[in-house]
Amino acid sequence: MTITALSGPIVSFGTTPTSSAGTGLLGADLEHNEQRAPSYSDLGDAMLDPRVAYAYQPGSGVTAKSLGFFNNTGTVDFVPASINSSAFVVNTASSGISTFTLAAASSAGGTFSTTIIAPETGIATGTLICIDSTATVLSFGSAGTLGVWNPAAGAGRNITIKPSSNLDGGSYSIAGRDIYGYKMTETIAGGSTSLAGKKAFKYVSSVTNTTTPTSTGILVGFGDIYGFPMAVPYVGLNAQVGLIATTNGSTVSVASLPSTGNTVLASTIATQTSTTPDVRGTYASTTASNGTIRLQMVISPTAVSMATVTSTNVSGLFGATQFSSI
Repeated sequence: MTITALSGPIVSFGTTPTSSAGTGLLGADLEHNEQRAPSYSDLGDAMLDPRVAYAYQPGSGVTAKSLGFFNNTGTVDFVPASINSSAFVVNTASSGISTFTLAAASSAGGTFSTTIIAPETGIATGTLICIDSTATVLSFGSAGTLGVWNPAAGAGRNITIKPSSNLDGGSYSIAGRDIYGYKMTETIAGGSTSLAGKKAFKYVSSVTNTTTPTSTGILVGFGDIYGFPMAVPYVGLNAQVGLIATTNGSTVSVASLPSTGNTVLASTIATQTSTTPDVRGTYASTTASNGTIRLQMVISPTAVSMATVTSTNVSGLFGATQFSSI
């Protein structure tokens, strides 16, 4: 068997009505399918990812994977690892260091060592430290040609930095990639013993500082601010978030819909920088992750957003292009 690919749009109809005599509402039935019924779709439906690295390419072989979004939504459904303030850097002799040595990945601490196929080059990256899960894609069929983004792989999370002194000058620079593998860089200014980034990283490749710190110890890890899988331009029914805990076999909700108090909307700044908010927006959980509470996000792209998508503009779905200095 093979994959059948058609250039849409495809319209399915069951009747052909006549003119409605000026009402624009009803008309006689000129043609009727006697087997008219709801359409069936084996294994459900998915929206094709329009980005060139993941879209379907006509004539490509079975090894050329195409990806999409199951049920036509950006979905996250996983149990986040507990906050880990030392997931990436544990440094006890920071004086003069400009590039920190990344800590070894630890599944117990919610991190994994991995490489991915870089969407900008199509070749494997160097080693990355991944947060929560490396299984970002679910593949279907014997060849795995078609797949969907895996809701159980988690969302990107914000970076946290804990210096031992609040007198450090300069800033810290974190380089890595988002949940779809695109490069990103964030700069976090010093001056506190508890620093938190605004961007949602899925992978971290390096952490550097721009000036000699006075701190005798620096920890770099991840927090409980989660990136949305699609751009969220406003808070409403288009963006649903839930935290679910299971206690004694009973499932209870411990969080409600996102609000202006716990959500940062997708950055609308035309040219992103290392200090702008996340390009798709973030949700800040008020319930600490503990390895048992489930986070669910369902982002439904609006018709207005979908109407803006072209081969050269996907910002309506995924926000502005990520800033990266590497």
